[in-house]
Amino acid sequence: MNLIANCPQKDCPEKWDALSGCGESHLGFCSHCFRKVQLVETVDAIKSIDQLGLLAAGKKPLISEFNSGKNN
Repeated sequence: MNLIANCPQKDCPEKWDALSGCGESHLGFCSHCFRKVQLVETVDAIKSIDQLGLLAAGKKPLISEFNSGKNN
């Protein structure tokens, strides 16, 4: 299951499958915060996208690893 990694919205749908398509398989659109979300395959990619202030999504283990690193 793919989840959104770094959305600050409380009403975030959290699941990649809940996003609208953007015409590309690696991009989704969140209608709650009106932002694009990029689907990635590594924690480093999530970190890079997060540093740019953009939203990322990935497999559940990646999201867990990303979130555990934010707390350190």
